Amino acid sequence: MPSVQRAHQEYSRKDVVIMSISLDGGDGSVVKKYLAQHNFTIPTAHDNGMRYARKIGARGVPMTFIIDRKQNIIYSAIGPLNYDHVEFKKIMANLLIDNK
Repeated sequence: MPSVQRAHQEYSRKDVVIMSISLDGGDGSVVKKYLAQHNFTIPTAHDNGMRYARKIGARGVPMTFIIDRKQNIIYSAIGPLNYDHVEFKKIMANLLIDNK
């Protein structure tokens, strides 16, 4: 199981949303089909006009953002984040403590 799916399953029990945002053209059906074929249950939004991507400064695909409850970007990186990596677990532990 991909680490993003495991993170989604683990953190959803802690009131954290792990999701993807598709920037592809069209209506997002290609992405939804891919996710369904690979048994992803992670929520996915479609940003066809790239308004949200521009707002948060997304400059490439994939990019990883961690956004707190106040919509502050507390971490960003170009490329996928390894959800099994110690750095991710540390960021999430601090975020969970700060949001109590």
